[in-house]
Amino acid sequence: MKMKLKTTFTILLLTIVFSCSHNQGNFVISNECDFDINSLYILPDSNKQLINIKKGQIIKYNINMNDVKIDGSYLISFKNSETKKVRSTSFGYYTNGNQVEDIINIKILNDTIITSGKFDFSPN
Repeated sequence: MKMKLKTTFTILLLTIVFSCSHNQGNFVISNECDFDINSLYILPDSNKQLINIKKGQIIKYNINMNDVKIDGSYLISFKNSETKKVRSTSFGYYTNGNQVEDIINIKILNDTIITSGKFDFSPN
């Protein structure tokens, strides 16, 4: 009985340690515009990575939030590849550098950006 309790406690402790050391924002972005998207980024991102998304393309995008220790909202910014016009908007919420949802879906349309969070309630 004591061995089982120690094993359970050890697994729980390791799960907490590893989940706290890798703060990551997880996104699925779909470009449903009539144009390609250049230089897209989402803040806060410790890696400050820029990506391009072709029209009709859906990608998974992860940001590193290890340096973030506060609450806030995300900022997405990108450039229309044809007009070079930059669009930016804030959305969502994170707390202490941790994403609240498991995944945030971002749908980019010609005239708007739609976001929706997904929570994974599966036991795995």
